[in-house]
Amino acid sequence: MSHQADHQGHQQHNEVTIETLKTPPLRIQPAPNHRRVMAVLVDSVIVGVAWISLLLWFHQRIADQPIIGAEYFAVTFLYYDLQETLFASTIGKHLMGLRVVGDEGDPVSIREALIRNLLRLVDWLPVLYLLGALIIARSTKKQRLGDLVARTMVTTIAQRDRNPPPAPFLFH
Repeated sequence: MSHQADHQGHQQHNEVTIETLKTPPLRIQPAPNHRRVMAVLVDSVIVGVAWISLLLWFHQRIADQPIIGAEYFAVTFLYYDLQETLFASTIGKHLMGLRVVGDEGDPVSIREALIRNLLRLVDWLPVLYLLGALIIARSTKKQRLGDLVARTMVTTIAQRDRNPPPAPFLFH
């Protein structure tokens, strides 16, 4: 696998060609690892704040009732799943210019988001996304287990052309 340095000095990943009925075939690049890591850090801070808020709320309301792991899992799952289902991106991914797409290049579906986010717990094992990071490093499309099973991929948001050609029908 050969990597070429782009004009910003970052490693460029292999381009993935997705054959569709669209012409020409859709070409997308897997998200660079450094942007994925930054997105995870941003999302982790947000989820951490939600966890602390939940803990404080429970402590004030039900002082003798311990919080079980299900509440933490629910907060985390809802954070990722709702955003990716509605926007194909979490806050962290959006800030890093990333989004989740299905295997045909379309924004992630409800089913795909559900699968990839249920498997987030496995990707997190044994600690801090270690398994997920190892699988991403071995995958040609930089997919973690949740992406492989859901048939999704994290990619960069295409930069809009600042000077697009004029629409041909306007000048005839």
